[in-house]
This record gives sequence, structure tokens and C-alpha cells, in this order.
Amino acid sequence: MSIRLIFSAFLLFAFLFLAAEPTFAKRTLPRAGGTSSIGATSSATSGVTTSVKFRADRLAINAAFKNLSIAKSVSYQLTYTGGGISQGAGGTVSDLTTEPQERELLFGTCSKGVCTYHTGIKNAKFVVTTTLKNGKKVVKTFRLKV
Repeated sequence: MSIRLIFSAFLLFAFLFLAAEPTFAKRTLPRAGGTSSIGATSSATSGVTTSVKFRADRLAINAAFKNLSIAKSVSYQLTYTGGGISQGAGGTVSDLTTEPQERELLFGTCSKGVCTYHTGIKNAKFVVTTTLKNGKKVVKTFRLKV
């Protein structure tokens, strides 16, 4: 009887603690492939619709913004650690009348047409901050598995 109790306790522990890892399934880009896209559906209370996907070579992300008519302003920021150094890129969507607005953000830097890509990318996040016309601020975070 005690072996059965121990086995049951072990199964309960395994189910509750090992299987219940935190996930960000609705906003995490998959590791394999370059065509998957995770989008956040928006309404007037949840900000603009944002679709984020990896470029085919996985050295950049492409972001598309829609439903911009509800926004007063939209800004975005890509942050990550590359080679042990904090890196990032960001900007704003200034034309809120033309849809979709698209942006490509590299995991690296470019100067005079020559791009240097970062390696060992960890803790990558893409954050979109929308200020709605009614004054409400909506922040969406996408965790990226590079």
C-alpha cells in the first residue's frame, strides 16, 4: 500500500510541477521554420493587430501592424542578448493611415550596406506599445526563440 501511495504522490508531483512550465504559446515564435506567424487579434480595447514572424534565414524578424485607425501612436522595440551583450532596435509607426505597416528588424547591425549579424542570441523579446485614441495604453510582448 505504501508503494502505491508513493507512486501516486510522484505522479502528482510530476504532473503539477514538471508538466506545468510557463508558456507563452500565443506570443512565442517557434524554433523551426521561418514562415510561422503568431499574431495578436485586436479590437478597440486591445491595440493594433500585430503579426511577427522570423525571416527565412532567422537573422531578422518581420512585423506587420494592422488596425492602425484605432491608435494615436504605435512604437515597438526588439531587445535581446547577443554574444553576452545587450542589444536592441526599435522605432515607431508614424503613418497610421496606411495598412499594413511592415518593419524588418535584424539581429545585428548594418553600416554602409554591410550587415554584421549577432550570434548566441538569447532572451529575445519584441514589445509593441500602442496608445489608443481614447488614451488607453496597450503593451504586447512577444518572446522569441531564436
